[in-house]
Amino acid sequence: MKNNSKIASIDCGSNSIKYRQYRWDKSNTLVLEDAKRLKIRLGSGAFSGYSSITNDVVGAIVEGFQKLGKRAQKNSASIVRAVGTSALRSAENAKEICEIIRRDIGVEITVLSGIEEARLLKYVQPEKAFKKNNCLVVDIGGGSTELYHAGTNKEFIRSIDLGAVRVMGNHDEASEWGSLKSTIDELNGESIETVLGVGANAKIAVGLSGADNAPSASLDDLKTAGAYLAGVSVHNLSKEFSVSADRMELAPHAIKIWTVILERLPYANLHVSKWTLCDGVIQQWLVDNNFSTCHIL
Repeated sequence: MKNNSKIASIDCGSNSIKYRQYRWDKSNTLVLEDAKRLKIRLGSGAFSGYSSITNDVVGAIVEGFQKLGKRAQKNSASIVRAVGTSALRSAENAKEICEIIRRDIGVEITVLSGIEEARLLKYVQPEKAFKKNNCLVVDIGGGSTELYHAGTNKEFIRSIDLGAVRVMGNHDEASEWGSLKSTIDELNGESIETVLGVGANAKIAVGLSGADNAPSASLDDLKTAGAYLAGVSVHNLSKEFSVSADRMELAPHAIKIWTVILERLPYANLHVSKWTLCDGVIQQWLVDNNFSTCHIL
């Protein structure tokens, strides 16, 4: 691939659609060049009793992909992979939506299983201060929670149908909360020193839990933040912390999940990774296309 080539990936998630574009720089290095987030909540219908994404949301998805396709074309970038996660896994009309996007826009969406999504977390590189074998990587999304731990003898890869959009809409099941607890209990709690959170739900939880630029959040910090959120409107919180309202309204529900996780890992704090699922999609694409020696800066 030529050094001036540009590639992009799209994450069609439960609370938004995210686009990230990279350019080749120097030797075997990809640098993030452009990013865009579309506020389209696929999970609003997918997790309801109807289990289908509504027509108005489908229209927004198609329009969103049209915009992203034009954005990539304008920037001379190739969209090498688009993936769908929990909302498209759950929606009964997911195949029809993917076919419309393929037919009308020319972008193929691969709907990842929960385990496939969780497996991408292996590409998260903890900071040098953290030991990888003592680090649990967690991605709490809108519809599901993925976990990855690089164990000494084998990898720990799990996906649970429990996410902030599901909890907010009261579409969470007691069995999934039980599954989350038993999943964490499978790990030796004493060996987990760091919970490395991926995505906005981790960043916002840590940001709400301490002073400006706080590097981490403890269990007590999360409980304090959860209590504070209960007494302040989403509008005011959004202004106070400069976070979009659609993300802020999910914060208390995500913090509830983070709290359950840290309650079962007594020696761990929550830290934030800058890595995104789009990065993982690109990294897997590099491996699949024999660019395994390349890396993202």
